[in-house]
Order: sequence, then structure tokens, then C-alpha cells
Amino acid sequence: MDDALWYEAAQVVGITNALNVVADALGESGQGLSAIDPARAGEEAQTLFRDIRAFFVSEEVPLPFRLMAHDAGYLAEVWAAVKHAFADHRLSRRLKASLAFAVSLTSRSRFGTAFHLAEMRRLGIGERGVMEVLGVTQMFSSYTKIADTLQLEPDMGDIAPVDPSPAPGGRRVATDRQVPGGRQVNGTSRAKISNGDRRVASKASRISVSPAPTPVSRRAAKKPV
Repeated sequence: MDDALWYEAAQVVGITNALNVVADALGESGQGLSAIDPARAGEEAQTLFRDIRAFFVSEEVPLPFRLMAHDAGYLAEVWAAVKHAFADHRLSRRLKASLAFAVSLTSRSRFGTAFHLAEMRRLGIGERGVMEVLGVTQMFSSYTKIADTLQLEPDMGDIAPVDPSPAPGGRRVATDRQVPGGRQVNGTSRAKISNGDRRVASKASRISVSPAPTPVSRRAAKKPV
């Protein structure tokens, strides 16, 4: 599978968690941070609210955006990321809504589960589709808990072939054929690989990165007088 699809999915996962954290932590906390009333919001927030309503085809502005509207500049940056993450690109918006629903279920987000379920239904996913997503999420969550409890190590790293495709906008991971003299580790060269390329290769479990050296305190590093 093209690596760019994984990055697009990963962005949806990250943005979903970001929205859920705001809504779940602040929406019911009762700690004095109330959601902004759209009718009383400032001009910049009003403009953003109109765009949010249009994107979700709703008269209501979802809770996390109304909470973030206390800082309109912050809201603008987050909304730009949300809109980009959930728009149709190489992955469809319906698939992204399903992924966000699964993420919300796994993280036990009350806001996210209800919101993304409503989005799935709005985008045309019926009851059987919802149950299919629910079943897959439940099954893999169970397997993950069992594996974590038993402290099992992943053993699928060598199943997939090396995927040298870059992150969107990145450069291709170097191989021995591309870099003369490079030392090959499981099919991928260790020679002069950038941080972005290393992350791509690490996802395929192909490059072993040495652990960072243990920090040395100033007192321990100080030479004796």
C-alpha cells in the first residue's frame, strides 16, 4: 500500500484525539471554561463557525470548536487541520469518519463516539456498516489488550517487503544500490538516511535505530580538580 495513505489515516487519528480531548476534558469539567455562544462570538470566530457548519452540514457548531473559540487564532489553526484531515483526498470522507469512530470507541470518548457515529450515518453508512466497524474495533482492541497483558513482542516485521516510498513531500529512502558503500540492514541502507526517511522505514520495521546515549549529569561529567 502507498505510504501516503498511512500518513493520511494517521492525521485523522491524531486530529480525532485532539478534538476528543478538548470536548471530554473541558466540556463536562465544570471548571469555569464555558463554550462560546455562536450568536455572541467575535467576527473571526463567526466566520470560522460558518465554515464549520457548512463542512458538517449542521446548524450546530460541534462542542470542541466552541470551546476553542475563546482564542480565535487557535481555533483557526485547529480548524484548518481538521478540515484538511477529514476532507476527501486519497481516502474517502466516509472511511475517515469510520476511522474516527473507531478511534473514539477505543479511547472511550463520549463526545467522539456520538459525534463520529452521527457523521457516519449522515454520510450514508447504514446499521450493518456501523456494526461492521464496531466489530472490527472490538476484536482488535481485545487482541491488543491480550498481547499487552502477556507482553508479547510483534513478530510481523519481516512479512511485508521493504517500502521505500517517502512521506508526502519527502524523499525516497536510500538503498545500497542508490548509496555506494552503504551497509544494508534487512534490505535498507543505514547510510545518510534523513530523519523523515528513517521514520518511514521504521514503520515497516526495517531500520534498527540505536538507542540514545544515557544523559550524563554535569557533576558526573566534571573533571576532578
